[in-house]
Amino acid sequence: MTRTKRYFFCGIGGSGMLPLAMIMHARGHVVEGSDRSLDQGRTAPKFEFLQARGIELHPQDGSGVSHADQILVTSTAVEDSVPDVLSARRIGASQTTRAELLAELFNAASHSIAVGGTSGKSTTTGMTGWI
Repeated sequence: MTRTKRYFFCGIGGSGMLPLAMIMHARGHVVEGSDRSLDQGRTAPKFEFLQARGIELHPQDGSGVSHADQILVTSTAVEDSVPDVLSARRIGASQTTRAELLAELFNAASHSIAVGGTSGKSTTTGMTGWI
């Protein structure tokens, strides 16, 4: 059994971050996060969805990144000047990117399928999942 880890997703409401946060949560890890749209007063249903599943959401002011054992997950949309990033560096928390975490999951799977290209990815992915 893998050791439970603590992940903090900066930008947890993003289309690539939210599903990854849910995967890590489903694997039994502690997941928390922040999103600037919450700080701007935009409370989309996706945030209620996360909270209903026990994922704690924080302001994007660095206060949620408070433990050195947390792993901060960022995407390319997150600038180095974001308070969560600065807080992680200050306390010595690990940092990884969304792409690196996704690659780690993909490479650890016993069977992996990748779909890429200009068009038809969603259709191909849906058909592959159905098969």
